Amino acid sequence: MRFLALAVLVWAMGAMGQVTLSTPPAPADVLVFLQTMEISPQMKAALGPVLSAGLAARRASSQFALPFLRQLAALPASQAEEALKVVYQALDRGFIVDPLMTDVLKVLQMGQPWEAVMTNLRVRYNLLVASQQVLVQNGVIGIGPQAPGGELLPQDWFVLETAWAVADWVLGQPREPLDAYVRGRFVNLKMVPSRLDAQMIEPFLAMLTPEVLQQIASRAFGQ
Repeated sequence: MRFLALAVLVWAMGAMGQVTLSTPPAPADVLVFLQTMEISPQMKAALGPVLSAGLAARRASSQFALPFLRQLAALPASQAEEALKVVYQALDRGFIVDPLMTDVLKVLQMGQPWEAVMTNLRVRYNLLVASQQVLVQNGVIGIGPQAPGGELLPQDWFVLETAWAVADWVLGQPREPLDAYVRGRFVNLKMVPSRLDAQMIEPFLAMLTPEVLQQIASRAFGQ
């Protein structure tokens, strides 16, 4: 599969390296702003409850969600809804969506065309879905709640970090083999404060074999 050439910024600490020091707005501010956007009532009605549940369960954070919505509000409604639909789907499946939202902002700020923004967003969403499915099927993680308001579990972070590392490899095309690249990302996570206990990462890596990673990539891109 051929991808658009994206000048993607790859953060060595993985998806969870995305932090902010600013005081976060109240979740209610995010939901109120959503209702002011010039998008269809149907999109507002669908996304509102799911986003509210995701904010409450920490699958979405207000300090990322509000800038994301503000940026989309400045775009044509058709483009805003296209991106919001992917975020809605991700939240509805119980994924952590902060990195998806910040990646949209990042690619927009790089001056990339809308097609590139959506390619990046869809690649990352497809890899979240594929990572969750393959990791569950191979017994690497349990099933868990898989819902926007369900309890946030370590396996949710494992899905996110796996998907993000594979996506960065696909979009950035480094010289390293996929398995070495992904392993390196998780080793880095062991050396910095993160939401994953360092003692949990090594057993996970033992099960995250090259074959499992290839299954994830193949499923995400229909190969």
